[in-house]
Amino acid sequence: MDERKRLDELRAQLAEIDHQMLRQLERRARVAQDIIKLRSGTARFAPIADGQHLLALERAAEPPLPASAVRPAFAAIDAACRVFEVAPRVVFLGSEGGFGWMAAQEHFGPSAELVRNETVLGALDEVARERAEFAVVPYESLEDGLIFPTIQGIVAADLKLVGEHELSQVLVLANATGSPSEVEKILVTPHDHAATVRYLESNHPRTTVVDVRSPFVALEHARDNHGTAAIVPRGALGPDAPVRVARENIGDQGEVRMRYGVISRLPAPRSGSDATALLFGVHDKPGALHEILQHFKERSCNLRRIQSRPLPGEGWEYVFYVEVSGHVTDRNLVAALEGIKREAKMLKIVGSFPLERPMPATPEGEDRRRTS
Repeated sequence: MDERKRLDELRAQLAEIDHQMLRQLERRARVAQDIIKLRSGTARFAPIADGQHLLALERAAEPPLPASAVRPAFAAIDAACRVFEVAPRVVFLGSEGGFGWMAAQEHFGPSAELVRNETVLGALDEVARERAEFAVVPYESLEDGLIFPTIQGIVAADLKLVGEHELSQVLVLANATGSPSEVEKILVTPHDHAATVRYLESNHPRTTVVDVRSPFVALEHARDNHGTAAIVPRGALGPDAPVRVARENIGDQGEVRMRYGVISRLPAPRSGSDATALLFGVHDKPGALHEILQHFKERSCNLRRIQSRPLPGEGWEYVFYVEVSGHVTDRNLVAALEGIKREAKMLKIVGSFPLERPMPATPEGEDRRRTS
């Protein structure tokens, strides 16, 4: 009885703490709403608990709470505290339950209206035509690096990069029993089918594979039909999913790591932990690139990465992509850009955005691994 009484006391303490936390969350939501109202002339959505703030919270965490639990907890809290008069309409790439859908939902929270699109240019066009406030599109992959057609599409549509969201996911095989030996039919989206060809050939060579519209459709059939399994991203399985994982991490490339860009017509406000993405071209003369980069050095602007890319149909003429620490309205970056404008053949601001996880500076401020 003493043990049961002690357990009841602890549960009562936990309930009291939860109610205290609820009052503090309501207070935080009111402050978040006030911040959103003051952001006139900028994208009305931007993460509040981002960058250096989250890093400080992670460092402040003490046992028994692990530091690794801080970021997902506060990201969820932050999403819940963003209160809008009208839920933002967000275009994502792919199907419901897919990687693009997950990136959009994680970044904007459950209140956002998510709308699918089949192509990056189609998603950007929805924002440019003011049929959506934001687009969440693939911007960089761990395997292939920066996705230049996306960057060029943002610039061509006169839109702004206002946020980033890194997604790490794996594909899994799921069915009602959690046993891979009972699989007679597999449902999968065409995109995820292409990403699991080797797994299917090696493990299910005689199994019927049916392409479906979305991971959610695949999960619904796997739930209701014995012998049917679904290949879906791990994140598509919620805590109350009616299916179980039969085989983990079955993608041919293993874990998928993608940085998504959040795109808007309006620029992002300064957050205090920002980066700015630029495109520029140089004149064909000795030392042209060095002269432009010198402006960043003279103004103490930390160059986070630089990458070159040939322009289609321009006879081997190159454009340079740069990410530099700071917001485009920061005084030192304004001065550096004024100098670059005078010397560059072309200069375009892709956008300033708050960093999800600030990167440590590399020697001389450049990410050499991403330099072509």
